[in-house]
Amino acid sequence: MSKQHTLAAGNHAAPPQLCGDSASMQALRAQISRIARCAAPVAICGESGSGKELAARAIHAQGARAGGPFIAVNCGAIPEALMEAEFFGCRAGAYTGALHERQGLFQAADGGSLLLDEVDDLPLAMQVKLLRVLQERRVCKLGGSSDEAVDVRMLCASQQGLARGVAAGTFRQDLYYRLNVIELAVPPLRERLGDLEVLCRTILLRLAPRQAVILAPGVLALLARHGFPGNVRELENLLERALAFADGGVIVPDGLGLPSPAAVLPLKPAPLARQLSLPGMAARLEAPVMPLAQYLCQAEREMIVLALRQSRYHRARAAQQLGISVRQLRYKMQKLNLQEP
Repeated sequence: MSKQHTLAAGNHAAPPQLCGDSASMQALRAQISRIARCAAPVAICGESGSGKELAARAIHAQGARAGGPFIAVNCGAIPEALMEAEFFGCRAGAYTGALHERQGLFQAADGGSLLLDEVDDLPLAMQVKLLRVLQERRVCKLGGSSDEAVDVRMLCASQQGLARGVAAGTFRQDLYYRLNVIELAVPPLRERLGDLEVLCRTILLRLAPRQAVILAPGVLALLARHGFPGNVRELENLLERALAFADGGVIVPDGLGLPSPAAVLPLKPAPLARQLSLPGMAARLEAPVMPLAQYLCQAEREMIVLALRQSRYHRARAAQQLGISVRQLRYKMQKLNLQEP
């Protein structure tokens, strides 16, 4: 018999943290506890939305630098022309629009920890400059003539692991050895579905701290059958949407808005007979008629796959070819359930 899950209201929401009682999460927390005791750089690997930044924050909070700043930056979101100023700071007049001297990320994180998320999206030219800072432990502001010492624990995160970038020639091997001293893998949600109930409770208490929310029978079972390509972040989005449409605080299966299995496109490229002829490309075979929305979705999927292959799966280059930002590319890959091989 299906049971109903009631999530009691609280006075305040707890800050986001790694939660779950599965064996993989217990092992992850034990690793973090050991890693936090040292000062070595840590490379965190995990799929989008799996909790890499939460793992980094836990390392910082449990370490000797807990009283210092924790600075997190998404490397793929910084325009290449502004990277040096963002990372190392700049003097007034260093470039057009630089009206005042300002600190960079390394100065802001001095005495604490700096997380470089999607570090493998850094262009090679910036990787050289980052390597020098890690070797010398000193930074020089853009437009400056002298450098200054910085004391920062380096944490970085990537979806596929830095070794993949080294093998593809898009990530410097010497920088890899500087950053990948300790490697920490965060498991995807589909490998710890036993944590769904506690995750739902934690997320809903944060979303609605003063409301008693009920998960109707069948909700957890339906969630457990979902693949969660977006991991915990996708679960949070699903619950936030379901909560907005919940009557009396009761979340029902239909309120989750999960796609039916038939609506999910295959992960593998379509067979030859299903290949589409895009504008400017000669048709190899006449494509069968299909709903326009499906055609556009498949066309977008194929063009993204083509750009990723041509850029050797370097997301920053692929996004540039497609004329979109790295953040938009990651969103589209998640929406289309595309994963790098």
